[in-house]
Amino acid sequence: MPACLPLTHGRQSRRRFVGRASLPVLLAIFPQMRASAADHDLGALVGTWHLVRYVDTPEGGTPVQPFGNSPAGLFVFTADGNVSISIMRNPPEITAATTDPDPDACIPGWYCSYFGTYTVDYKRGIWITHVVGGNIPAYLGTDQPRSFTITHDSLTIAETYMHGAQGVRAERVLVRSAPSH
Repeated sequence: MPACLPLTHGRQSRRRFVGRASLPVLLAIFPQMRASAADHDLGALVGTWHLVRYVDTPEGGTPVQPFGNSPAGLFVFTADGNVSISIMRNPPEITAATTDPDPDACIPGWYCSYFGTYTVDYKRGIWITHVVGGNIPAYLGTDQPRSFTITHDSLTIAETYMHGAQGVRAERVLVRSAPSH
């Protein structure tokens, strides 16, 4: 079964700052974070994005499209910090198994979805989804960072992840929906 995660990073637990020594460091950094956020269009990611391309290419290998040539998907980012991500194989494999012992697998394998809140670091080109729920057991309660670029009305998520000992180049391309009034 092909990997069906939006991007596989393995488990990435939330990190907690422990101890009083962390507080001065956070207080020193916080004003800089606020200033850098003011320098960017904070609404650039806000909106509804339609998935048009989902490809994983192993090093020296053939591109794989685990959700088909024309995947169906929506990424919704709200102005108040909520996110919902849904990706479906097109056409769906409705006879596929509905259970999988792999905690990184989507259940069922032809549909992946998760939601929560998000934060953005535009300088680094990263958003982090703080996952609350979804059908990927390993994502529950974790932070899922994604590297991205926005050009006009196109959102591209592109990273390399490891699958065993092999590097895999992941590319997701989405287009912004026109606002409806």
